[in-house]
Amino acid sequence: MISNYMKLATETGDQYLASLAETQEAFLKASAAYTARFAGSMPAFETPAAFAAQFPSAQEVSEASFAFAQKLLKQQKSFTEKLFSAGTTASK
Repeated sequence: MISNYMKLATETGDQYLASLAETQEAFLKASAAYTARFAGSMPAFETPAAFAAQFPSAQEVSEASFAFAQKLLKQQKSFTEKLFSAGTTASK
């Protein structure tokens, strides 16, 4: 008998991601409405020009973080596959 774990895991994961996407979309809409409502009344905070070049932008930090996370996940997958392979070889 073949386990249907992959099918169940995929379906559950897809449902979770769809729900997460809906929640994120609602948050973005609420954020846009908030920004539009209070755009003129919020004070602008700017980094002095002398220091601005020393700090990464939020987008740069996000991109670097996700690039690292992708590399980490790839390495963890490789490790896990090697671990399973070693376990299978040892049990024969």
